[in-house]
Amino acid sequence: MDLKQLRYFVSVAERLSFTEAAMKHFVAQSAISKQISNLEDLIGVQLFIRNRRTVQLTKAGTQLLKDAKGVITHYEKAISNARLAENRLSGNIKIGYLGLEKTFLPRLINQFTKTYPDVNIELIQYTRDTLNASLKLGEIDIGFTFSLSIDKYTEIVSRKISNIPFAVVMNSEHPLANHKKISINSIASEPIIVINQEISPDGFKHIFELFTKNGFSPNIVQECSQFETVLLMVEAGIGISILPVAMQNPPSTLRFNELEEYVEDIDFIIAWNKNNQNPLVPLFTKEFEAFMNTYEF
Repeated sequence: MDLKQLRYFVSVAERLSFTEAAMKHFVAQSAISKQISNLEDLIGVQLFIRNRRTVQLTKAGTQLLKDAKGVITHYEKAISNARLAENRLSGNIKIGYLGLEKTFLPRLINQFTKTYPDVNIELIQYTRDTLNASLKLGEIDIGFTFSLSIDKYTEIVSRKISNIPFAVVMNSEHPLANHKKISINSIASEPIIVINQEISPDGFKHIFELFTKNGFSPNIVQECSQFETVLLMVEAGIGISILPVAMQNPPSTLRFNELEEYVEDIDFIIAWNKNNQNPLVPLFTKEFEAFMNTYEF
């Protein structure tokens, strides 16, 4: 068995198409079919059930797909590590974040620094709009942010990490705290705490329109510059807020309750400027892709 056979197998298995796999590797379909047939003969099991119209994985093929991806990843990492050992890569990479990444960012950075121990990582916390602007200006190399309004920056490339729904956030002693779902009508007159309009105009607009489209004007009593400040004031009983559920960080005296009304989820993404010349950027994004294959968000 060689790596080429595994790569061809994974391409067919992911697409369930010999034609598309052949196009990906710029080879004839017959070459793909021959390599798959040789692989099946080598390991002694059938990997695909195929006819003129469909291609399906067998149980053996499904299992091999899971294992083959890991083999290819380990092979590529071994080659990369060998090259880095010859020429120890060093430098600096600046990463902007919002504060929603506590479940995965420490592990990702730990994994990256094990591969590139001489690289210095600088972490800088932003609000979403200032982070996006910093990416555009090249002040940071990598950003973890929301998809909202990122499209207006044509030089920014992004990859989706996960969907993030919104929730009503309130102190655990609030009369509505134990309600599973909360309607806009029930919080129409509640004091609302939000991120400052000047710092995050799109975020402010998102919350404002949530109320107005349901016939209410939000009772905004405080605008803050950081998510942590919003949470602190809600925890202190100053008011309630509407925030991404990813802000939830138990144990806490806060409650994150689902809204009855439909609120469009936003995508949480990793993003970078395609014009950024820092050679560490493609290395970090590659490490991120490998991390995504093993981590459940």
